Amino acid sequence: MKIFIPLSWFLALTFAIPAYGLRIEKGDKVRISQTVNEDIYVFGGTVYIDAPVHGDLWCAGGTITVNDTVTGDVVVAGGNVYLHGAVLDDVRAAGGNLVVSGHIAGDLLSTGGTITVESGADIDGDVALAGGTATINSSIGGGLQSAAGTLILNGALGKDLEFNGGDLTLNGTVGGISTIVAKHIETGEKAALHGNVRYWADEGEVDFGRALRNDAKATFDESLKQRFERPDFRFLGFASFLAAIGYLAAAFILIWLGQWLFRGAFRQAANTAQAEPFRALGIGFLYFAVVPIGVVMLFITIVGIPVGLIALGFYILFLALANVITALVGAHWVDQTRHYNWSPLKLVFGALGLFILLKLLGFVPFVGWIVKIAVVCTAFGAILDSSGIFRRKTAQPS
Repeated sequence: MKIFIPLSWFLALTFAIPAYGLRIEKGDKVRISQTVNEDIYVFGGTVYIDAPVHGDLWCAGGTITVNDTVTGDVVVAGGNVYLHGAVLDDVRAAGGNLVVSGHIAGDLLSTGGTITVESGADIDGDVALAGGTATINSSIGGGLQSAAGTLILNGALGKDLEFNGGDLTLNGTVGGISTIVAKHIETGEKAALHGNVRYWADEGEVDFGRALRNDAKATFDESLKQRFERPDFRFLGFASFLAAIGYLAAAFILIWLGQWLFRGAFRQAANTAQAEPFRALGIGFLYFAVVPIGVVMLFITIVGIPVGLIALGFYILFLALANVITALVGAHWVDQTRHYNWSPLKLVFGALGLFILLKLLGFVPFVGWIVKIAVVCTAFGAILDSSGIFRRKTAQPS
């Protein structure tokens, strides 16, 4: 599998959930302790995979620990991700902290704040990394492409190295050619570069010394500077692709949590939006227009400042989650109007699709923004209206 697959392929894979042979687990704490003989989708705050998975593993959560073998692909997103077991196919991971200590038979595609591939966690395929700090202490059978802020290569790389980032420390082996664009380059005593090196460093020319083997030569290429100042399309596409994976993974987690915690409210809002869309649009518009004015008025008086701060905090939070909330209301609306009777998981993936559509609308000048604002206002208005606070209560007959 090639490292630089188009984003559309990733989205296609994301939505292509088989209608058969899958298992779904969710909860605050999920532990898989018995053998799984199909694809499994796990969502939770804390997740442990303590048994073999004979299929693909899709997982999202706060802390994820994979302790046993997965025979298929692993697609995982979480705050902390620990891959201790063997993976017999590819790994796609996004997280704040990723630690790989088990063998990977395929490719590794990852983005995260900190990425560590520990000694003994040999990877047979290619590796592509983007993040804050990436440390490679194992052997890689294929090539390595990285757009990390800091890359420390202590292991053995079978093929080519491509780096476009901040600081690079070479204290391992590179079997192929190296193309390096960095702020700072440092070579350790164990560095062994068996292919030619073409590089540019912000600090100027670098003495690779004894790191060059087999008559390899290092060439300072001034033309590579443009990649540092303005990354070329390959590195830009690579970093954007990995960032998109992380962004979609975070959106998926938020959508899933919203569906899990407030599914009843979103279902009622969808009913309201279907029955009275223009009323919902008006209420939503008033909410977004009036709340800021109310907050300012509260700030005028000392007594109202605490209430104003709370109101402002919730207003900013709802603005930040506007696409997620709107996508969930929209997914329930589609499900009800089309009579699909979607399962909770299909609702989540339907909402993710609408979330992507809302983001794309933001790139359409003028008309796209008008449509997006109208849809968001309708969704929020439907939620407020379905809560009953805008409807007069009919007096009960005595």
